[in-house]
This record gives sequence, C-alpha cells and structure tokens, in this order.
Amino acid sequence: MLITLDGAKKSPIDSSKKYPPMKFKKNGVYWLTPSDIRDTKKLVSLARQVMSGGASIVQYRQKNLNTSEKHHQALQLKKVCAAYRVPFIINDSVDLALAVDADGVHIGKSDSSLKTARDNLGDHKIIGVSCYNDIDRAQDMLDNGADYIAFGRFYPSLTKPEAPMCSPEVLKVAGEQFSSSIVAIGGINLDNASYLINNGATHIAIVDAISQAKCPYVATKRLSGLFNKTL
Repeated sequence: MLITLDGAKKSPIDSSKKYPPMKFKKNGVYWLTPSDIRDTKKLVSLARQVMSGGASIVQYRQKNLNTSEKHHQALQLKKVCAAYRVPFIINDSVDLALAVDADGVHIGKSDSSLKTARDNLGDHKIIGVSCYNDIDRAQDMLDNGADYIAFGRFYPSLTKPEAPMCSPEVLKVAGEQFSSSIVAIGGINLDNASYLINNGATHIAIVDAISQAKCPYVATKRLSGLFNKTL
C-alpha cells in the first residue's frame, strides 16, 4: 500500500483479479463523482483520496461524455473501488453497469424500471432508487426489491437544482417504517449533515462538499466521522 502526499492510500490495481460481489455498507459517506471531470486520471486520483478518507460507496454519475468515454472512466473507477473494497454504483445506466461489472445501479423515475434493472443485473447486485420526497414510492420500490432508497434534495443543490425539496421529517418516517438503508441527498455539507443523520439517514450522498474541497481526503474523513458522533 502506497501513501501519497495528500494522505491517500494508493492501492495497486490488479485488473485481472476477480472480486466477490460487494454489499451495500451499513452507513457512511456516499460519494457521487462530479460530471465536470473529463480527465480519467484526475478522476481516479480524486476517487483514491475520497476512498482513503472513508467513503463507503462510490457512484459514477457522468452526463457529459459519450458512451465510449463513460465506459473507459467507469472501468477504471471500478478497478480502484475493487482494490479499496468499496461498492461501485452506476447512475442511470443498467447497460454500463453490466459492461463494467459494477456492483449495482441507481435509478430514478425517468430511468430503467426496477424490474428491468433486477432482471438484467440479477439478485446479487445492488439497486438503489430515488424517491425524492415520496414515502409511498419508497414503500413500493422496497416491496419490489430495491436494496436502498434515496430522498432529497434537502438543501439547495447545484447538482439537482430542480429536484423537489424534501423535509427531514421524511427521513424520520422512513427510518420508523423501513429497515433498509436510507440515503439523503442534495446540498449536504459538513455543517448540515449531522442533522440529517440524526433524523434517520444511514448515508449522506455528497458531490461538491468533497469534490470541490481543498483536500477531498480530509473533507471525506470529517464527513465520515459524523457517523461515529451521531450513531
């Protein structure tokens, strides 16, 4: 294991090694990759820092590249996540998840149906679903085999500025009603994350508060540490 100057542990990548399917971790920081990074080496370097800082899940979310470029980036990230033993999730695309053997996929209302995703990926893969501020949708998705549910946005968000606002009370209701993992997303940072965790979020989904931080490693470590203080 190598240690870089920014504190990140650099695991050697063995692309030929086969890893068993990874499970959705109990709680922690759920990092979403920023769509503005087109340079794969830069993205992989950032991912190393984030996972060394303690991120428990990584989701590849990229809207600005073509199919071939997305495949290349996703494959490199998959290898790094496997080396760090962190589950790797693909946003929206079941086809891309299959192509790079990702650990799962996250889908929204306008993406592939839950049934289609499960039929294609199989029972051993992780499937998460955006539920926005809708408890009934969450119940339906869990009844039909979703592994985790996501609510939000909770605060103003550059990533999803038009997403409906969600009250922290929804997290409380979800925590009382469901035994699944509950992800909170939307404008979350070090100042407001604890409130959502205390209200029932098992995971906090983060983009800018980590990716745009002066030191993403330190930012992730501080956010991850909130779970030790609140749980």
